[in-house]
Amino acid sequence: MEHLGGREVWLHCWGDEERGALVLGSSQPKELVDAGVLRRRELELVKRQSGGGAVLVVPGSVVWIDVFIPRDDLLWEDDVGKSALWLGEAWQATLLEFGVAAEVHRGPYQPGDWGELICFAGRAAGEVFVDGKKSLGISQRRTRRGARFQTALARQWNITDLSPLLNLSPEDCACLETETATAAHPLPLPPKSVFTTFCQTIESL
Repeated sequence: MEHLGGREVWLHCWGDEERGALVLGSSQPKELVDAGVLRRRELELVKRQSGGGAVLVVPGSVVWIDVFIPRDDLLWEDDVGKSALWLGEAWQATLLEFGVAAEVHRGPYQPGDWGELICFAGRAAGEVFVDGKKSLGISQRRTRRGARFQTALARQWNITDLSPLLNLSPEDCACLETETATAAHPLPLPPKSVFTTFCQTIESL
């Protein structure tokens, strides 16, 4: 997508009749996915240009918002380890408008055992947590023009929807399901209202 030069924000929407997708991070190989299960469930396979782990996107499962800032924006941060903190704070303020008290992870990347495989199992700077569990994942791609951040707010979470799509041994699959069953804190908020509030927050920065 060609950027116009200033800040840009997009809301990605899926209709109830649209196919869902398994979205891989830029460094994840397609061989990670069980193509047969993906086909039977009529899901698409998408590889995003930003990093991070896999995210299952089906109608109603996430609020997916992308944000672009140019390098000359006041929000730009050269340090990749800190570059998403402002975005996490914007999401924190947005969620507070819906009565949700959230915290922003400000430390280094903590993948844990499963964070490099699935998004909601790890912790990265700027990501947002409620009661110690991830509600919002962030990934980014930086170019000479600026940074595009991809944010996913969980509205639903069931690891058993995602785990069968991955090429894992039965033992690893069972371990993944047990250890990440409560990794996320879903927030079933209305996507368009969240987007409107989020945009107002971004405009005020």
